[in-house]
Amino acid sequence: MLYLIDEPMADIGLRTAADDPDARVVLIQDGVFLSPALDAELYAVEKDAAVRGVDLPAEIEAISYDGLIDLIVENEVKNFV
Repeated sequence: MLYLIDEPMADIGLRTAADDPDARVVLIQDGVFLSPALDAELYAVEKDAAVRGVDLPAEIEAISYDGLIDLIVENEVKNFV
């Protein structure tokens, strides 16, 4: 399952993802300010991070909007935006 996480709904989204052993999490918009401690694949939209002046930690892979679209097409999605 792919989880799209933004700041306003981050708590519930990250708790839900933590219970999913197949979780893949994408931090979007203000979600790039988060540093989730999850045992999951973590991504962040690089343009959202750049606009906000955020340097992503090594465990979070930066992806383009095209990469985000690819993930959305390839996975079932839960949106916490």
